[in-house]
Amino acid sequence: MNRINFLREQIIESRNFVNRLISEIPKDLWYEIPENTDSNFAWQIGHLMISQNFHAITCITGRSEKVSNLIPLADYVKIFNGMGALNRSVEKGILPTTKLIEQFNTVHEICIDSLLKLDDEILFHALEPIPFKHPVANTKYEALSWCFKHEMWHSAEMEAIKLALGYPIVWMKDK
Repeated sequence: MNRINFLREQIIESRNFVNRLISEIPKDLWYEIPENTDSNFAWQIGHLMISQNFHAITCITGRSEKVSNLIPLADYVKIFNGMGALNRSVEKGILPTTKLIEQFNTVHEICIDSLLKLDDEILFHALEPIPFKHPVANTKYEALSWCFKHEMWHSAEMEAIKLALGYPIVWMKDK
């Protein structure tokens, strides 16, 4: 297996983990900020959406017109950016969960489709031009690797939110 396919599979696997979490909590609780947390499910999903676009699309192949046509990136970065953010929640009514899920899934599909067109040669190239220094990556390999690690980091936060809302941790489904 080449490296790009490995990274692609890790991105898919981490998204499958997040999708399991999504399926385990009712959509009407997505905007609740449980006691002893500073975030809600809606913000986590939006943050992962813009983060995947940044780490696995923009830094790898440049700005995606498909994504730009799908979501208002400038608005979403203001809502869902996590770097130094004090507010890691979204108020109910700003974005319906059905729309958020649709956009979340579509950005992921665009990401996976774009990775299918790449090969290992690009992985050790510098990132595409971005307006600031990437927080953890200098190469495309590092950005793609961070993409799935970052998603798993947030899945732990989502698990804690879910647990605080009264939904237990479920590691395996009954067969």
